[in-house]
Amino acid sequence: MAIPLKTITQMNSDSLRYLAKNTDITYLAEGSIAKALVETTNREIARVGEYMAAVQSNTFLDSASGPYLDVIGEMFGLRRISDIKASTSVSDRNVKFSTNIGQLGDSFPDPANKNQGVIPAGLEISTIDGTITYYTSEKTYFERARKEVFVAVKAKNSGDEQNIGRNKLITHTGPYNVTVTNEQPIANGLTRETDSNFRFRISNNLVATPTGNETAIRLSIAGNPDIVDIKLNEFARGAGTFDALLVPAGNTVSKKTLNTVQIGIEQSAAFGINGRAIEPNYMKFKISLRLIPADGSSLGVVDTNKLNTKNAILDYFETVPLGGELIINRLRSAIIGATDSNIKDIRILEICLNDRPHMIRNIKLKPDEVFTPDMTSIHSAIEII
Repeated sequence: MAIPLKTITQMNSDSLRYLAKNTDITYLAEGSIAKALVETTNREIARVGEYMAAVQSNTFLDSASGPYLDVIGEMFGLRRISDIKASTSVSDRNVKFSTNIGQLGDSFPDPANKNQGVIPAGLEISTIDGTITYYTSEKTYFERARKEVFVAVKAKNSGDEQNIGRNKLITHTGPYNVTVTNEQPIANGLTRETDSNFRFRISNNLVATPTGNETAIRLSIAGNPDIVDIKLNEFARGAGTFDALLVPAGNTVSKKTLNTVQIGIEQSAAFGINGRAIEPNYMKFKISLRLIPADGSSLGVVDTNKLNTKNAILDYFETVPLGGELIINRLRSAIIGATDSNIKDIRILEICLNDRPHMIRNIKLKPDEVFTPDMTSIHSAIEII
């Protein structure tokens, strides 16, 4: 419990009132020796009081922070999670190399096999200003005739400042006629575990120590920066089983995080005899719409609005949580807000979910579903005409 501290003004008032009531000192006006001594003494007492309050506050787990919380963690044999490099894998279908000229294999030929191409490990990919750099973390082989291919990348430096939004990695050190981009945010880098997350792990450490309980499972998952919550479904596949449904920060769970969580579950002992980390059921969406330009709008201006509209759609779908609802009017509002006066109207032409046309109306997800762009086909998930 925090110590209630008096302000210096309150302390001075109390001291002067005491002197006037209990001593023969009567001259306590501004500039008097008595008042000067009282104010000087109380200023030092206030500093000591603030120090004592800070020490007391950092003694308790619920209020300790920074290095003081680290000391409490060390008492339980726990350290902060830190220095994690952001990354994404091939199976995440995120970072993509593509070409509109010839075949991708012509730009990245495989010397050992003329029928396939290979994107080498160590190829650097960065933001346009070069402040954030990733590199391909493994060789990626593909059929020579392919126009596009997804690769695995890892941040050059560790920390959450290396996390990036979609379409930010757009320059690379490969052939000039090949383009690259990340189609989804990459947000699993971590500089230093937050106080709140570390406090959660410390407070639950004793409960989780015996393992075999729900707290142990939750604690094994804490610290993954791209997971905001976990929902445990007991008896998911029969007696003694459970599924741990991961709720992502965006609208996808990376394979790296999924594998890390699975290892944590297996090391935690049995909340049930068989535990499994699972991703949400992805509701893959495609949407096509028409922008109706105002008279006299140039093609360049319209193209800029198309790009802004695409980003606005992706941003809106990311705000729909697990088990949430797509509100068509809010989607329209997000699109209109992203366009300028050169676009006089918009029309949503079609919405497809999991490759099936859907009526253009509000869509309520099931509790384990989340929206994600449909990247499985050669067509873009968002078509703007």
